[in-house]
Amino acid sequence: MSSPARGAQKGTTHEYSGTFSDSRCVLFRLLLPATGASAVILLHIAKTGTASVLQSTGDLPASLRKTIAGETILAADHAQSGSGSFRGKFSTDWSFLGCPVPPHHDSRTNQFLIACYPAGTCLYPAAQGALHDVAGQIAAEPGDLGKSSLPDREESLHVLHQFIEKTGQLSRRAVFSLIHLNLDHLSLINERYGWDTADLILAEMIRRLKAVLPEGCFLSSVGGGHFMVLTPPGTTAVTTRSLVNAILKISSTPVSLDMGAIPFSISAGWSVYPQDAADANQLILAARAALTEANRTGGGHERRASAELTNAYAVTSNLEQDLLKAVEDDALFLKWMPIVDTASQKIVGHEALLRWTRPGHGEVAPNLFIRYAEEVGMIEALDSWSLRNACQAALHWPTPLRVCVNVSPVWLVNERLAPLVEAVLTETGLPPGRLQIELSECRPFGPSDIAFRELSRVRALGVRLAIDDFGAGYSSLERLRIYPLDQIKLDRAFVQYLGEDMRADEIMYAILSLARSLNITCCAKGVETEHQMALLDANGCEEVQGYLLGAPIRDSHVPHLAQT
Repeated sequence: MSSPARGAQKGTTHEYSGTFSDSRCVLFRLLLPATGASAVILLHIAKTGTASVLQSTGDLPASLRKTIAGETILAADHAQSGSGSFRGKFSTDWSFLGCPVPPHHDSRTNQFLIACYPAGTCLYPAAQGALHDVAGQIAAEPGDLGKSSLPDREESLHVLHQFIEKTGQLSRRAVFSLIHLNLDHLSLINERYGWDTADLILAEMIRRLKAVLPEGCFLSSVGGGHFMVLTPPGTTAVTTRSLVNAILKISSTPVSLDMGAIPFSISAGWSVYPQDAADANQLILAARAALTEANRTGGGHERRASAELTNAYAVTSNLEQDLLKAVEDDALFLKWMPIVDTASQKIVGHEALLRWTRPGHGEVAPNLFIRYAEEVGMIEALDSWSLRNACQAALHWPTPLRVCVNVSPVWLVNERLAPLVEAVLTETGLPPGRLQIELSECRPFGPSDIAFRELSRVRALGVRLAIDDFGAGYSSLERLRIYPLDQIKLDRAFVQYLGEDMRADEIMYAILSLARSLNITCCAKGVETEHQMALLDANGCEEVQGYLLGAPIRDSHVPHLAQT
């Protein structure tokens, strides 16, 4: 079974197995000074060369994470006829000293104890003896290092099918629940305290879980700090929610270790059979979707599955890979929303709206894939694509209208927005005065001094700046005071109630008056009725956009935007 702490490490191709006792952890820690190594690792290496880390202490070299590392160790062992110690190199930066673990009576084979050294390090004279001594102690231990006290994923699925079958034999109202748990921020715990400490926290978490689970529950580990609980057939959703709350409370007391008390928290997502899913795979998917939503709030929370959450999770499965491919294959496209001058009723610009038709899924809601791109660090690739293609398209318009492009405020924190805009303008040849960069009010801008500096650089290029979704996000008035803006775009939440809600009218009047005093123009979004249009015109809103004036449409369907 995968060790949860070590399985959470990103970028590794290894399976980390087993949780271990305090005595074993201490033994491995003592090996570091005894061998003078940077890391000591117990490996299982398959005949194919695939390495599985059973236990380790110290800083593992990155080269160990490559499949070729296992093949290198096997080759070094073979050169020594499988007896005694052997040496070799993982890369130009790392070498190793290793010895095989003697076979146990349970026929455990292909286990090796490895000490890793930076290249050029002199081996301690006692290093070989220390490795052999510990390898002998490992061989003498009973049990299988590849197993732990909890069932694994395969056993979990088998029991889940049994529960479904048993529930079907009971009354129509009989149900049971699947609870998917995870230790929050496991990667951070690994980085801060080390893998061994993380495993001890997980071991204590398991002990506490067993103490609160009622009779008949099934508990298993599914790897990476994730656990599955199946409630007995006949358990209602109300009872399950009470159990979930009891599970979350086990983290109210920190784990006491030699280094002190370490706090932790748990998140839970749960689904009920057959109300939330009709089969085992869908039940697992629903619980995982609920857990993902619980984690989104920062951890320490629970969520029950719903059709909406499950569908959204299914859409985002493999979303990162598909999005990367879409950028590489130029499979994204732009739709254009016209911006109309209120007084003249003429189109003065178009807002570029990024869209994506995902193979097998159809057109994905932009708020879904853009939010996901921000979470996984892909938003800069999407913004770059949008900006470059929008400026290129605008060059071919028969009339030199303004082109408005949305970008994420993450560019401000990284101080890369001005260089990007300058590079795109140079590459495309678009006059700077025709470009307007829009940043959503609903996203944090980061440190105000950095954001101000970067926005000032963009504006110095001759490019216009606008705050989008004004009034729906972070400290709107403070941003008007600090940043060099040309326009604010009123959020549709204000516009949709104009003429119907007196408070909405008063807020809109105040914003327009404030903008005029600051010499900033206003554009109202979401205009859908003639009455809204008339009120905005009467109160001096310079520009409007919305379905009353035109829906977002692709280039090829808009005569005045069609490329020549």
